Amino acid sequence: MSALYRQARPTTFDEMVGQEHVKEVLLNALRSGRLAQAYLFSGPRGVGKTSSARLIAQAVNCSSDPRPCGTCEGCRLVREGRHPDVLEIDAASNNSVEDVRELRERILLSPILGQHKVVILDEAHMMSKSAFNALLKTLEEPPPHVIFIFATTEPERMPPTILSRTQHFRFRRLSEAEIVEKLERILAGLGREAEPPALQLVARLADGAMRDAESLLDRLLTLEGPLTLKQTEDALGLPPQEALFAVAEALDRGQLRPALEQAHHLYTQGFAARTLAQGLLEALRAGLYGRMGLGTGPHLNQPDERLVAAMTALDEAQERLLKRSDALSLELALLGAYQALHQAPTTPSATVTAAPPSIPDFDPRPKKLEARKEAPAAPASTPSPSPGVADLASEWRRVMGALKMTIRGFVREAEPRFEEDKLVLLFPERASFHFQGAQKNLEDIQKAVREVLGLEQVELRLGGKKKLADEPAGNRANNLRAVTRPEGDRPNGARSPDRPEGDRPPGARSALRPEGDRPPTPPPTEPPSTPDIAAPASAPTDAPWEEPWHPEAALFDPNPPDEALEETEGQPSGEAGLLEDPRFQKLIQLFGGRLRKFYPEAPREGALEAPAPESEGEPD
Repeated sequence: MSALYRQARPTTFDEMVGQEHVKEVLLNALRSGRLAQAYLFSGPRGVGKTSSARLIAQAVNCSSDPRPCGTCEGCRLVREGRHPDVLEIDAASNNSVEDVRELRERILLSPILGQHKVVILDEAHMMSKSAFNALLKTLEEPPPHVIFIFATTEPERMPPTILSRTQHFRFRRLSEAEIVEKLERILAGLGREAEPPALQLVARLADGAMRDAESLLDRLLTLEGPLTLKQTEDALGLPPQEALFAVAEALDRGQLRPALEQAHHLYTQGFAARTLAQGLLEALRAGLYGRMGLGTGPHLNQPDERLVAAMTALDEAQERLLKRSDALSLELALLGAYQALHQAPTTPSATVTAAPPSIPDFDPRPKKLEARKEAPAAPASTPSPSPGVADLASEWRRVMGALKMTIRGFVREAEPRFEEDKLVLLFPERASFHFQGAQKNLEDIQKAVREVLGLEQVELRLGGKKKLADEPAGNRANNLRAVTRPEGDRPNGARSPDRPEGDRPPGARSALRPEGDRPPTPPPTEPPSTPDIAAPASAPTDAPWEEPWHPEAALFDPNPPDEALEETEGQPSGEAGLLEDPRFQKLIQLFGGRLRKFYPEAPREGALEAPAPESEGEPD
């Protein structure tokens, strides 16, 4: 006993179902004697690739006309697989170079019974690359009596060198009508009957593969009497179509509770959740096509777009049901389909989103420059930044945020300023490396400034601050006197110094020299009462950007602006402005102990009498 699909193999080209585009070309080649030396048949499973290859083998070894007749000795031997000139090889298990070498030796022999040797390589894509390469020369120039036929379901895995040496025919899937016609012919030959809905269900489950349909029909032939739809569903383990149509109609009418109860009842009968979801999807599809006159299905009233949305929800649920197929997953699939069928309509007012607030025009430079010029100078004792400085600082932070992290590291050392219609970045002389890095990335900086500030020109300058060595000697002496002022001028809370000389910056070694080399300190005088003397270490109030303040840098590099140097030059009482500077007061609180260590001859204050904890036990 053989399987039904083997018994139902076509014996002639007339018995082949579908594939008209292949049959016509092959029949014309047989009539004219223009068969190719190699063919490649590709397509889905069960659509007639191997059957067509056997029909060619029958035709070249048939002794009747028209060929193949299907009844002569040559056709019968090929159909039974016993013809000595027909080699049907499974390429999945014979895919090595040794197998190809053996095949080449066999095809060199002349045919025994017919006029041609036919080599059928099934699942040809499973051959190794080395085996394909070993077959190339033989395939390009085979013996005149040899015909190669490759059959594969994955032609994309075939090497291009093989494809270029063969005639490629693509087999298509069969339609449900063609499958039903073939099944009816088989049942008629067996003396059996079947209801059309039962055969249509088998054809739909076969998914275009005739071999699958014949295998399903072989299972149904064990039943007695005419094949009905109910018998077919029971034999194949499918849920009843009427029950699935009822669930689809309940969901369409918005009756969620009856739909869930019916689905739960089918689940308790043993049907898998994924099978029920697939059946409900096909029921909605049948109802949608039924309204278009393309078949019969449940009566559905929802619009087409909502039915499509429900079918999409069920199709997406199939992937989740592969991992977890239980009652809860089935209910979630039904709820998703119900929500898609009865979702609230979207009104135009609901879809309108609030427009983002418009960004005000930002042109700060003319207004901010005028504001800085017209604003009165604040007293040195209570410095307060102007509004333009605060705005520029916030906008510069936005520019820094728009830059890359690597470029941001170069620009961080710069001080931004507005000059006419451009932005000037001032780099101190100690930041020459950062200045060079900013020059290399000037285009990115200009792009960020253009996007944030709307300015087109950016200029980089080196030397925004003076060195301590370039500072006049009088100012250095004034700064030194401010550091070593008498007891009455020092703030409380200062500590004795504990910093070794090796840790001081280079400028400190020349400024803080021993007493013998140091010029005599003038006697302390009363601080002037005029508040217009600027502090040497305080930054100008119109500076648009302030660098992070470091106490040690402020101790040895006050760097006052040129205007302040001119005002304080020649005034011995400049310590008053330095004492009122809050930064210098904070410096004294942090490093008072270290200053005491450098100047042991200076009179002690109450705040400096108690040495710092870390300096106890060390020699002065």
